[in-house]
Amino acid sequence: MKKMNMIAISLAVMAMALWAPDAAAQATQNVNQLERDIELHEKNIKDKEAAILDLENRIDELKAQLKELETQKKTLEKEVKNEVKLRKDKFTTRDELVYDQEIVDVLYNPYNKGDIEEALKSFDGMETKDVMKKRELIEKYGEYTKNLKEFLEKQKTELAKAKWTYHSSATDVYKKFEKGLKGTKYWKIYNKKEKNESIDYLDRVMDKVMLFKNDGLKSEHQLNEAINMLYAN
Repeated sequence: MKKMNMIAISLAVMAMALWAPDAAAQATQNVNQLERDIELHEKNIKDKEAAILDLENRIDELKAQLKELETQKKTLEKEVKNEVKLRKDKFTTRDELVYDQEIVDVLYNPYNKGDIEEALKSFDGMETKDVMKKRELIEKYGEYTKNLKEFLEKQKTELAKAKWTYHSSATDVYKKFEKGLKGTKYWKIYNKKEKNESIDYLDRVMDKVMLFKNDGLKSEHQLNEAINMLYAN
């Protein structure tokens, strides 16, 4: 029995002797692999750091390009703004010239449907607000004329019944005439003609009507002069 134990021990010692070189070799192999792995990681790090540096350089270049593009954009925006202003100024000058040459004359002459239609065509393509505001005056010229004529003719009938006697501002006839005159469609335009655009021809008619009123509503001749000016073509 003792002999058998000794044999077992001997075998174990021999086995350990045989395993030890293999373990040492395996350990050496593991170290070498780790070192290779470390070298690979270090290479990867350097490669990626180089790639990062390259990207940073490209980013800097793109930033410089972006800055230049922003500068170009701002310059173009200023140029566009200036062009818009110049265009607006030219349009204003153009619209005002067209108005003065082709339109405004109809406001100095008796209402004529054909002339008004032609004048309105001249507004086509206009953009200037101050000029376009005057379009309504021309569009309503006929309406203003008809309304004022109807009022005056009605008043002529009433005043004829009173034998064209003088009426002071305190009388009901005078007050009724004045109220009716201020109710005509053109009155608001006429009343503000010092500050706003008006129809020159109708202003002259209204001036005659005001003179007739202030003289006491007694002159048939004065009223007829105003009415005759309103017979449109």
